[in-house]
Amino acid sequence: MLRSNKSNELGLGKRELVSLSMQVAATGPAGKKSFSSRLLPGAISLALTCAFLFFQLFSAAFAETREDSEASAEEQPGYVYVDGQRVIGVFGSNGPLTKSERVKLIQSRLDNIYALHDFNADEFHSVPDKFGTRIFYKDQVVMLVSNEEAQSIKISSAGLAADYIKRLKAVAEQYKQDSRPGRLALGAVGVIIGLLLLTIFVSNLSNLSQLVSKYLVSRVQSSFKDARAKGAVIRDLLELSVTFLTRTFFFAVFLALLHFYIFSALNFFPWTKIYGLQLLNKTITPLSSGLHSLSEYIPNFFVLMVIGYLTYGVLVVLRFFFDEVSKSNLTLQDFDPDWAEPTYKLIKALTIFMALVVAAPYLPGWDSPAFKQIGLFIGLLISLGSTGAIGHLVAGVVLTYTRAFKLGDRVKIGDHVGDVVERTLFTTRIKTIKNEMITIHNGQLVTTDITNYSTKTKDQGLILHTSVTIGYDAPWRQVHELLIKAAKECPDIMHEPEPFVLQRALNDFYVEYELNAYTRHAENMVGIYSQLHAAIQDCFNASGVEIMSPHYASLRDGNEITIPVKERSKDYSVPAFKVESIQTK
Repeated sequence: MLRSNKSNELGLGKRELVSLSMQVAATGPAGKKSFSSRLLPGAISLALTCAFLFFQLFSAAFAETREDSEASAEEQPGYVYVDGQRVIGVFGSNGPLTKSERVKLIQSRLDNIYALHDFNADEFHSVPDKFGTRIFYKDQVVMLVSNEEAQSIKISSAGLAADYIKRLKAVAEQYKQDSRPGRLALGAVGVIIGLLLLTIFVSNLSNLSQLVSKYLVSRVQSSFKDARAKGAVIRDLLELSVTFLTRTFFFAVFLALLHFYIFSALNFFPWTKIYGLQLLNKTITPLSSGLHSLSEYIPNFFVLMVIGYLTYGVLVVLRFFFDEVSKSNLTLQDFDPDWAEPTYKLIKALTIFMALVVAAPYLPGWDSPAFKQIGLFIGLLISLGSTGAIGHLVAGVVLTYTRAFKLGDRVKIGDHVGDVVERTLFTTRIKTIKNEMITIHNGQLVTTDITNYSTKTKDQGLILHTSVTIGYDAPWRQVHELLIKAAKECPDIMHEPEPFVLQRALNDFYVEYELNAYTRHAENMVGIYSQLHAAIQDCFNASGVEIMSPHYASLRDGNEITIPVKERSKDYSVPAFKVESIQTK
């Protein structure tokens, strides 16, 4: 006996309910044969199988798209199904019953009627009354076709009721045709032959997949035959991609053919046809809905393209403008050229953010609950985990516009001395003279004293200073001359401005002299200090002036001079201790 199905959504839309002659021709005994009867089991080839499958997919998708585009803004009807086919459309409420309640009631009545052992489709008939036209099975009411719902599709209630009765009879007649012994035997043979063909094809499909994959991989390898390290990585990536895509394609073909075989096998028999339609509905309906959503999304896609194009154009103009500013081809009042790159990055980030804000409402699924939940989750992560990051970000912006340092400067931050090699919005990296890479968070730099040795080096020069202590027995003018002479002998020390000496202190045993000299090579401070100290020792030793620092024994009688042996005069001899008695003295 016939079975009803409420879950199947594959069927005809509102406009097709008016074109009833086509419906009856497709399902009636005098029309064309059903889908299962059109199949010639065992005679279909692989090409026809694939072609028919894709034809079913795309025809259903475009039929659904056409139906939705032609449907009016009015509420869609509810449908009653028999044997997986739409037979009755309910277009509105009736008294206290809502549309959905009417659908359930009519569906329940038809299920009971078609389940009767003495069911006879010729017993369906209609009776007009003042509210419309009632459909009866024998003396049992099936439904009322009201004048209002018939007028909503521009047809009389009597005509619509007659069309519903034709559909009910056509479904019953189709069931009889499909239940004949010859048709069932033909279906069984078709299932067996289809299974054999599917088995043969699947066994060869694996070999075909391997052959295609090997061929494509060999072409990739021949293209990168002499590739170096970077090219080898690209080659390996392409090989993996080609292999994955090839296997995915053939696996998709296998699933499509398996789906088609199961659908066809279920459609051969009237008892399982309903499940075949359900299977087709579960697979084709999402695809057709996706294609329909894609067609509706096309205007939004063009809006997104315009937003993206305008954003790209703005970024290109900004890039050109700030490049010219950084090259000093364009000058802005009180705007340092070194600010051009970080300012461009900030404006670029703000521009992209604003573009995303404008484009977000045009993205698919913008109003969906899932999109909102994801947005809340991301916002929660940002609010909980980025407090420190935002502090470092703000500190990085502050450091940029306070001009504390720039790339390549020799700086001292805390206890670390080195050259700035990288500066981001969150961290700053310096390389010490020992090639140590130190990463400092920008938040720390705001609260730390920063000494920049390179800021004034090019314009005024950096003053390097070192101290030396000399005893009071050495004339201070001679000490000044020797220190200045030692500074001028260093290749990285500037002669103009001239080095100068300061007497910093008159201590108990020595005088503290400070040598100050200018240089333009702040990046070589350590090397210049080493050269300067060596030159001071050479000059003082050559002049016979001892560097007695910080303390030296005050008893000189009998002590050897501290000047190196090679620097001493030829007639120098170590003095002996002189001992005199007090009476003699």
